[in-house]
Amino acid sequence: MTGPPRAHPDCVFFDFDGVIVDSVEAKIAAFGELYAQFGPAVRAEVEAYQRAVPGETRFAKIPRFHRELLGVELSQSEIGEWAGRLRTIVVDRVIASPLLPGVADTLALLVRRGIPAHVVSGTPEDELSVIAEARGLAPFFRSLRGSPRAKPDIVREILVTERHRPEACLFVGDAMSDLACARTCGLGFLGRAEGNAHPFPEGTPVVENLLDVFGAYDGPDEPARTKAA
Repeated sequence: MTGPPRAHPDCVFFDFDGVIVDSVEAKIAAFGELYAQFGPAVRAEVEAYQRAVPGETRFAKIPRFHRELLGVELSQSEIGEWAGRLRTIVVDRVIASPLLPGVADTLALLVRRGIPAHVVSGTPEDELSVIAEARGLAPFFRSLRGSPRAKPDIVREILVTERHRPEACLFVGDAMSDLACARTCGLGFLGRAEGNAHPFPEGTPVVENLLDVFGAYDGPDEPARTKAA
């Protein structure tokens, strides 16, 4: 199911970067900085790939970059070391990034309506928790889940644990990996993008401000304002 978002979904799954927080450019710059020591050409390739494939985890990207751009095969321990270096660069940048339009009001609205929300991200789970706590976002979500587990595995587990029907739930994302997760799990899908610049197939519902969709769930009253930032 990837048609128009269902009114009053039983549960909403959100990607994080580019959906909740305006941190896509911060992540691109962080990956570029990680590989800056290898020269401007490598840095440019890394940033271009991160821009094109934001939903892939760093644990897949880092060995790919080393293998394809540097001709180096990394061991699992080396991948972990490079991922740790990226973390030191990226966490403060994401914490400093603003929320995207309508997010604060949307999250408050979902809490008020009793609609559970979960974050399902490619960001490492421990890092995601640190960022959400620092931003004051954690109370708005039933759970904050991330890599190394795959998004479909996380979503399926939550659906079973909380006894939600997939067709009654919604995934909100900004990348094709998010749409693929929604399709795999049988969820409705809503894309979040700036204007018409998005990767989704024609006919996919896409908004820039989440409140344009979620505000309709709240009836005639104005959505509650929240100070989440």
